[in-house]
Amino acid sequence: MKATQLKIYSLLFFLFLLNSCTDRLDIVDPNRLSSEQYYANQDQAVAAVDAIYNALIIDGMYQRITPIYNDGRGDELSSRSPWTFMTGFSAFTVPATDGALEIFWAGHYIMVSRANQVLENVPGIEDVDETLRGRLLGQAYFLRALAYFNLTNVLDNVPLILQTPQNQDEFYPSNAGVTQEQVYDQVKADLEMAINMLPVNYNNVDGPDKGQAGRATKGAAQSLLGTVYLYEGDYDNALPLFQAVINSNEYSLAANYFDLFTQDPSIEASNPGRIFWADFTTSTASEFNWGGDPNVNWRQFLALTPTYSVGDFFDFYPTSFLYNEMREEKTIDDHFDPRYHAAILSYEPNDGYTTAYGVPWADRGFADTDYFIKKYTNAVNGSDAFSSGFNYHIIRYADVLLMYAECLANTGSIAQAASYVQQVRDRANLPDREAEFAGYSREQFMDQLEHERIMELAIEGKRWYDIKRWGYLENTTKLDELKSHDFEFNTYSTGKDFIPIPQTELDRNSNLVGNSAN
Repeated sequence: MKATQLKIYSLLFFLFLLNSCTDRLDIVDPNRLSSEQYYANQDQAVAAVDAIYNALIIDGMYQRITPIYNDGRGDELSSRSPWTFMTGFSAFTVPATDGALEIFWAGHYIMVSRANQVLENVPGIEDVDETLRGRLLGQAYFLRALAYFNLTNVLDNVPLILQTPQNQDEFYPSNAGVTQEQVYDQVKADLEMAINMLPVNYNNVDGPDKGQAGRATKGAAQSLLGTVYLYEGDYDNALPLFQAVINSNEYSLAANYFDLFTQDPSIEASNPGRIFWADFTTSTASEFNWGGDPNVNWRQFLALTPTYSVGDFFDFYPTSFLYNEMREEKTIDDHFDPRYHAAILSYEPNDGYTTAYGVPWADRGFADTDYFIKKYTNAVNGSDAFSSGFNYHIIRYADVLLMYAECLANTGSIAQAASYVQQVRDRANLPDREAEFAGYSREQFMDQLEHERIMELAIEGKRWYDIKRWGYLENTTKLDELKSHDFEFNTYSTGKDFIPIPQTELDRNSNLVGNSAN
C-alpha cells in the first residue's frame, strides 16, 4: 500500500514538474516555423513560392520518376532494369503493393501542399507589394495545376486537396466519385487564375523576382491550359491558347536543336524555345536531391541521366521502332536528322559520329550496329552522370507549334497546320513539304503529324499521351502496331493505362479507393 501511494505521489510530482516546465520546453525551431510564425513579410512570401518550385527537382517529379513513367509506357523505350518496379510499370504489370509507387504520389502532393499554403497565407501578409503578390499567387496556381495535371494523367481519380487539412476528415480525403474530368476542371480553373496574374516574362517587373528565369509565365499557363483542352479533344478551346503563345513573340525555335539539351547554363539561358522547365545543375554538393527537406548541400542533379545512360544504370533502351522511325528521312544535304543524333547514340561515321562517352566507339566495347539513348545522358563527353545538369523540358515552343497544328487540322485548317509543321522541320534542315502536307486529308495529315512529333519530341515524355489521346489503346489494329513496336504492350490490358494508386496510401486512408489499375 505504501509502495503504491509512493508511486502515485511520485507520478503526481512528475506531472507537476512537467506542467511547470511546459513553457520552457516549448522551444521554437527556427527551421520549422508554423504558418502563424512564418508568413510575416514579403521575403517569406517569396521564399514560400520558391519552395513550391523545389518540388520540381525531387525524385517523385522531374528528377526521375515522372519522365520514366511517361517514356517507359510509350513505344519509344523498353526497360531492362533489374528493378522490377521499372520493368513492371513499363509492361503495365506493376502491382499496387510495390512500395516505389509512393515516390510519384508523395512528390506531387508535396507540391500541392506547398502551393495550398501559399494560396492560403500570402493574401493575408500586409508587407507585400500588390503586383508582386499577384505574381506569387499566379505561380502557386500554375504549379498546383501542373501537379494535378500529372497526378490525374498518371493515376486518374486522385483526391482533390485544395486547402491545408484542418481536421481528421480533411487529413484523410476521399477520392470516391472523383473523375478525371473533375480534376481537369480544377486544373483549368487554376490555370485561368494563373493566366490573369502572371507576366509574359520577368524582365520588366519591379520586385525581387526581376530578371529571374525559370518562373512560371503567362505563356507557360496558356500552353498548359491548351494542352488540357487538347487532351480532352476540345480543339476549339485549345486553339486560341496556343495561338496566344505563338503571337506573344516571346518564344521561337532555337537555331540549333542540340542547344536544347546541354548542361551549359549560358546556352540554356539563351534558348528561345524553352517555356517551362525543371532547373538542374552540375553541382557536386554532398547530398543528393532525391527528396526530403532541401538544404544548402543539395546537389540538384538530374537522376534521369544515369537511369538512361548505357554507361551507368542503363535501365532503358530505345526500341527498334524509334530507331527506324527516326532514320526514315534525310536532311537536304543527305544526313540523318539532327534530332536523331540528339536522341539516339549510335555509330554513324558518315555523319561524323564515331565516339561514345568521350572515347572512340569501339573502345567502349560496342558493336557498330548497337544503339542507345543519348538525350538527357552524358553520352557526348562521359561527364559524371551523378552531377548531371540538364534542365528537363516540361513545356517547349516546338511542342506548342505541333499541338497548334493538330488543333488546326482537326478544325478544318490543314493548309495552315502544314505551315507550322514545316516551321519545325525547317530547323532540322528537312525538305520543304508544306504544299504536300497542305493537300492531305485529315487522316493523312495526322499520320504525318505523328511522325513529326516523334522526331521532335522523342524521349521527352510526350509519346505516351499521344498514344492515349488518339485512342490507340482501344483500337485493335493500333494496339497490334504498338505490340510490334514494343514487346511490353503484349501485357497491356484495358484499364492499365493508369498506374495503380499505391496500396500503402489505401491502407493509411480508408477513405481512398483504387483506380482501374488496382
